[in-house]
Amino acid sequence: MNNQTAQILANECDDDLARIEKIIDVLTNTNPAVPFLTKYSIIKACGTLEQCFKIIISDFCTHNQNSQTKKFIDITFRESSINPNIDNIHKSLSRFDSTWNNTFKNLLRADPNIHRIKSSISSLNNARNQFAHGGNPGVTFNDVKDYFDDAKIIIDYIDQSVK
Repeated sequence: MNNQTAQILANECDDDLARIEKIIDVLTNTNPAVPFLTKYSIIKACGTLEQCFKIIISDFCTHNQNSQTKKFIDITFRESSINPNIDNIHKSLSRFDSTWNNTFKNLLRADPNIHRIKSSISSLNNARNQFAHGGNPGVTFNDVKDYFDDAKIIIDYIDQSVK
């Protein structure tokens, strides 16, 4: 991956999910703490995807720029809240460079697991939004791990596209 900060964040999320999985194995799935750990995992995985996609774009665009440009990108994009769904990723890439978005689209289209990847990203965002608005997401911890594996593919495609 070109963006080392995004790579570090993805690795940290993987490490967190691995630690949570070990805790759940010890507690067993019937323990009342497991739903809380699963909800934390949803927020961690979705938040990591959001941060990675914004970092990749922001870091590239602010490299060797003046302080005014850096501040503008930081305030309007890097520090903004954007659900990291496929449509928002497309819109964000297009706002910076339509070629980036086209490259991302082509990488995603060429993936033999495109439908699963899109479904995972949608499910991860839906679970986060449901929990954030007081709901109780109906996903398992293993679902979240699988969704994050697909989110890492998206992060990699964004990283390949922004150049």
